[in-house]
Amino acid sequence: MASGRLRVAVIGAGAAGLCSARHILSRPLTFEPPVVLEMTEQVGGTWVYTEEVESGAHIHSSMYRDLSTNLPKEIMEFPDFAFDPSLPSFIHHSEVLKYLEDYTDRFSIRPHIKFNTRVVSVTPVLGEGKNSEVSWDVTSQTQDNGDPVTERFDAIMVCAGHYSHPFLPDIEGLEQFQGQVLHSKYYRYPEVFSFHSVVVLGAGPSGLDISLELSPHAKHVSLSHQGSPLQWTPPANLSFVPPVVRATHNSLICEDGTEIMADTLIFCTGYKYTYPFLLTGSNMMENQKIDQRDKMKRKNLDELIELESGKGFKKNEENPQVNETLTVKSVLPRVDLLEDEDIVGTNGEQGHLPPLYKHLFHARYPTLGFIGAVKFVIPFSLFHCQAQFFLSVLGGKFQLPPPEEMLSESREEVLKTQNSGIPLKYLHRLGKNYWEYMQGLADTAGFEPLAPVLCKIFQACWNFKNIEPTLYRRLNFKLLNREEYEMKGEVPLPFLNAFKKSLP
Repeated sequence: MASGRLRVAVIGAGAAGLCSARHILSRPLTFEPPVVLEMTEQVGGTWVYTEEVESGAHIHSSMYRDLSTNLPKEIMEFPDFAFDPSLPSFIHHSEVLKYLEDYTDRFSIRPHIKFNTRVVSVTPVLGEGKNSEVSWDVTSQTQDNGDPVTERFDAIMVCAGHYSHPFLPDIEGLEQFQGQVLHSKYYRYPEVFSFHSVVVLGAGPSGLDISLELSPHAKHVSLSHQGSPLQWTPPANLSFVPPVVRATHNSLICEDGTEIMADTLIFCTGYKYTYPFLLTGSNMMENQKIDQRDKMKRKNLDELIELESGKGFKKNEENPQVNETLTVKSVLPRVDLLEDEDIVGTNGEQGHLPPLYKHLFHARYPTLGFIGAVKFVIPFSLFHCQAQFFLSVLGGKFQLPPPEEMLSESREEVLKTQNSGIPLKYLHRLGKNYWEYMQGLADTAGFEPLAPVLCKIFQACWNFKNIEPTLYRRLNFKLLNREEYEMKGEVPLPFLNAFKKSLP
């Protein structure tokens, strides 16, 4: 690393970006204050609810009106900043946004955020002479029609999230379906689907929540999913059906041949990684061509791509920021930072981000970090640990393996996933490996690991949710110490007692 304090750019002021900035500010001897680049006008990222779903504007949030957390606040919070203890364990999304705003002010992060600023490109720069370290040119543009401005940084923390660009699976004949088609990203409230026959595709957290929320209003809801059968009894007008594989003009056909007469299809099929500022040159043009084909192919889904096109802002000849920064020419060629030429078919559109080491560092350019890229995790605690791990490496507390070794490990992980038959979009899903991963980060970097009680609460919630997803949000938890917790709930007592007995 270069001598003196390091300059770090943080892309995004959602929970991951705020946490990264907080930990940079806590190390003033090693780092200059962070520069946080946020494309919207406020902090919070996906937790900023909006009812705007019209075409022509970038809609970052995936919140719906009545969403409550599917994790209790006791394990959801940052380890160094608690939620209001008077709140129930499962809280409305507006309380999470307030929490993030309070976190921003508590750690004096707001003065370091450039709001309404879109990152145009991030380009690696090779140092001159004996200094062979890679630094970064970040070109950004303000929403008030400012000229592009390029600044140089020692490291980049990408905290742009992965819940804003919908993943849309191919369904044969969907273009002829005459009903309404949307992704859960654009779902806001159930009343507009009154008397609709709705098919919800996907039984992940959003699919379950939206199906249950629709059931009192819709004519009928069919929850279409693959994998093991669900083990709970649905409401009277909600049924479970196999995956939808084909569409006609007024029906949807499941893989077992079942035909569902429907007028609405809601994709609850998750999201894809899309970081356009890391895609440059011909790769970015090809990415745009793919999006254009999607627009032509999917009837009623054009807004799902169009809203995410990342159109630039108009040029303004007067921009006071230009004189405050240094415009430089990069030494390294402009490349697709999400590609690995040695692995066929790898790119962010497929749902993974090779070549990443430890799901965090760019294996070729390890001063580029992705905070929160992994899925099936507890997000805020993940950001807390990943940010500290990344900054510990930047600060020289310990060294990563050579880039060649990190690249090799990353490629082996990709090939192992491919050879096992698991889709590459699941490459960064930690799931049951989350706790081991987090412990490894803490042990290596030397910061306090997560309390074991958090894992116990998580497992209790997971078990309860699988048994009865309509009741688990009635549970309330109280942390007693790092090992123990207390659980109460406004659920039928026999059910609660039986559940407690089932716990290890």
